[in-house]
Amino acid sequence: MKTHWAANELEVRAAEALRSLLEEVSAVKLKEMKRESPARGRAAEILAYVDIYGHSHTLACEVNADTRPTMVRASIRKLRDCASHLAGETTLVLIAPYLSPEAQTLCKESHAGFLDLEGNARLSLGQVFIGKRSMHVHPAA
Repeated sequence: MKTHWAANELEVRAAEALRSLLEEVSAVKLKEMKRESPARGRAAEILAYVDIYGHSHTLACEVNADTRPTMVRASIRKLRDCASHLAGETTLVLIAPYLSPEAQTLCKESHAGFLDLEGNARLSLGQVFIGKRSMHVHPAA
């Protein structure tokens, strides 16, 4: 039960971090944010619907504490599958407690956005690009 609670807490913190990041950009208006249950067969755990200069955009987000390269690739594959079922322009986003430079590079190479709870973010939302880098030094794993 503790694992479920920890995963749920991480999803709540991830949703709050995403909301906070989007609120920093005046061109982005958050219309709705939904937490989805992976048990219902959905890959995206958070779906955020935003308006950017009058255009609708969806962020399909996977929350994952395990950011080893194989898990990052698996998360992006799951998100791609989910995005293929969503209408309109969609950005894939991996959210984690911390994403190493290697994990960030994997996201960039896969054209997926990322956000970590350390303050690093990279999202490309049509006409808007959001980039943040934390000055926090994370110990090598």
